[in-house]
Amino acid sequence: MARTQCTTHDAHQPDGQAPFHLIRHAALTGILCHGPQCAGEATYVLLDDWLPTTGRLRWEGDDALAELARRYLAAHAPATLEDFAAWSGLPITWARRAWRMLAESGVITEYGVLTMLAGRVNELPGSSDTSDVRMLPAYDNYLIGYRTRELSVPALHQARVWPGGGLIRPTVIADGLAIATWSRGSGSRSIQVDTFEPVPPQIEQGIGMEKKAAVGFLRPTA
Repeated sequence: MARTQCTTHDAHQPDGQAPFHLIRHAALTGILCHGPQCAGEATYVLLDDWLPTTGRLRWEGDDALAELARRYLAAHAPATLEDFAAWSGLPITWARRAWRMLAESGVITEYGVLTMLAGRVNELPGSSDTSDVRMLPAYDNYLIGYRTRELSVPALHQARVWPGGGLIRPTVIADGLAIATWSRGSGSRSIQVDTFEPVPPQIEQGIGMEKKAAVGFLRPTA
């Protein structure tokens, strides 16, 4: 059993930003990771207690760089090496080296500037007459995983998704493009959708289905 500690009221906790930086340092060095919430508060557990011990868990040097790039593409492709550099915060020269290592090992396939993991192109959905409508949570990786925002949010409406102060609002996506933001109402059964522009009935229907699914997920269990 992983060791967790729930301390919502502790008069001996230090003030200021020191606890945050200590926890962050421990997480970055592979000592801690997030555990289950306790009374609505985040908890942390020892990484060795929480993760399975089977398989290889640590990479170093160029192997670590290539593995990070491979995992990024597994979650974000099609993408560019510039996207990977922006997402990871690594120098562009490191991103190029990662791409080169993946290409030499046959892990990736490049289509112009876009890159995918080899063999994944057959997994892409084909064209459809039905719009794919999704409600994304705040800070969803789809909105922060790339160098630019033009492919996910129209430039005219970006300020409604990124209002400033580090906020990224929950969005409604139709065929990969943000068309609205959404928020929870006062009750668990209430969701407010604020569309950027009028939407056709087909997308309205998709929004309604997503709202119903979200309410079912957010509704507290007995």
